[in-house]
Amino acid sequence: MDSFAARRACRDGRYDEVLAMYGKAAPDGSWTCWDYYYYAYALRKTKQYRKGREIARAGMIAFPDFTNLHGIYCWCLYYLYIQKFDERTHSPADFRRAVDAILKYSRQEAYSPYALAVWRMVDVLKNKPGQANLMGAYLRRLDPDQLPDQEKTVTLKGRERVIASDRERWYSLMSRILVKEEKYDDCITLCQQALNYFPQLHHDNDIWFSYRIALCQLRQGQVAEGRQRLENLLKYKQHWILYRGLFFASQAEGDSAAMRRYGASAFLAGGEFKGKVNFLVQFAQALENMGGYEKMAYYHYLLARDVRQDQHWKVKAELIAKVDSYAFPEPNRRDLMDGLHQFWMAGKHAGQTCHKGRIERILPGGKAGFLKDREGSQYYFRTSSLYRVRPQEGERVTFYVEDFFETGKEKPAHRAVDIEPVLLYHKS
Repeated sequence: MDSFAARRACRDGRYDEVLAMYGKAAPDGSWTCWDYYYYAYALRKTKQYRKGREIARAGMIAFPDFTNLHGIYCWCLYYLYIQKFDERTHSPADFRRAVDAILKYSRQEAYSPYALAVWRMVDVLKNKPGQANLMGAYLRRLDPDQLPDQEKTVTLKGRERVIASDRERWYSLMSRILVKEEKYDDCITLCQQALNYFPQLHHDNDIWFSYRIALCQLRQGQVAEGRQRLENLLKYKQHWILYRGLFFASQAEGDSAAMRRYGASAFLAGGEFKGKVNFLVQFAQALENMGGYEKMAYYHYLLARDVRQDQHWKVKAELIAKVDSYAFPEPNRRDLMDGLHQFWMAGKHAGQTCHKGRIERILPGGKAGFLKDREGSQYYFRTSSLYRVRPQEGERVTFYVEDFFETGKEKPAHRAVDIEPVLLYHKS
């Protein structure tokens, strides 16, 4: 075969000529390594990935020291088995073999599918239960120092969004893995590196890196330090996971009232109950241990069971046994949620003043507004804080007031939260 002619044709983009040159000939002992190379190269360029993989592999077997074929082989694997992998229709075993082959025959560098293959594997594993160790093993195949640290702009549902760089994403995922692996010192070090390295973080990662430091401190017995960090974060982000962290801190300190307050706050904060289903059980166990809260413990177990059934998830025998161990009549879903909501409100706002007033104004867009109490004080609120209240001007409500910190300001402002209709619990 004339590999020099094939080289010129590939250089000029005349791939059909290369295919015609080699297509009718079977690889044999007369083929040089470059014959395999240019034929496989032309096949890849014309998107004939299956044949390209076959020829590249044959060349790798015939010339094991000729590494130029590795890149073509790996790209063909990527396009065949990885780029559009869907476990509903494709073979997971073929997918994983392709990823592992790419990691064997390529390196993390420009124009290599190495990093793409790892990220695709991570995307497949991250939502699968019990795969944290495997996901961590693949993440460790990436050198974060070689990952791009520029933020990316993508179009989602017709709108442009700025997302984290691959390097920031690696730090975020790896820190989660280290928590699950109970490598707390390593996690703290990694999170501190991320906070120091990136001038601007995305997706609230400035909050989450600090949260993981606090969580590691709690699990290492540094309860005061962990609690302080969580309380500082709570000024800027009222995420339910921060409340859960403070629940664990209070549990370590044996403070039952604080456990009820932070647990209730976690359930009242935004976020679907399917994401809180394990915490429902943990909170129920805590209520059992406190004594005097048997009915509410039962209600939390019951909701955990119902959420799992709603999601068609497995309900563990231990949870079923807990639900069945109580003699209380089983409420319907509305009564269950009303009972829990009232308990959470009482726990979160114990000792606080409940205000009464009216919704004064809904801002354009419908996501926020202002209400005024009976004394004439005005408070900002988010419509996500409304519970069974229509976002309409004039609605009579009860509410509580909390401090919050606006970006760039050191002094707290006030806003209304946990807004309910007056007649939900209050008759006057």
